[in-house]
Amino acid sequence: EAKISPKLAPTIGIAVDHRRRNKCVESLQANVSRLKLYKSKLLIFPKKSGKKGVKKGDTPKSELQNVAQNTLKEIIPVERPQLRVKARAITSDEKEASAFKTLKKQRTNLKYDGAKRKKAAEGKEEK
Repeated sequence: EAKISPKLAPTIGIAVDHRRRNKCVESLQANVSRLKLYKSKLLIFPKKSGKKGVKKGDTPKSELQNVAQNTLKEIIPVERPQLRVKARAITSDEKEASAFKTLKKQRTNLKYDGAKRKKAAEGKEEK
């Protein structure tokens, strides 16, 4: 979605892992926006001087006159979500509810689901 080919990416400083697949739309959109931001800040110098050395995608000479090189460790830092959750009081509903009982009930329902459906189907056939 960022419109950067896997072949071009390593040449402009983007690592590509061909095994990786985005499973979440939010992370995909975040990655696309980061790549677009990176590409907008990127200045590509032509390989050769003169008119024949300039290729499509290279930055014009007028913009390349006084360019300072980036020496930061991270060019565009990845925003990490805050993992720590503030402590809060336990509500009365949470005190009454038992996680074990809820999970046990779900497991039991799942185990006997087929038998319940079969019995319901037989009950309908008899009527």
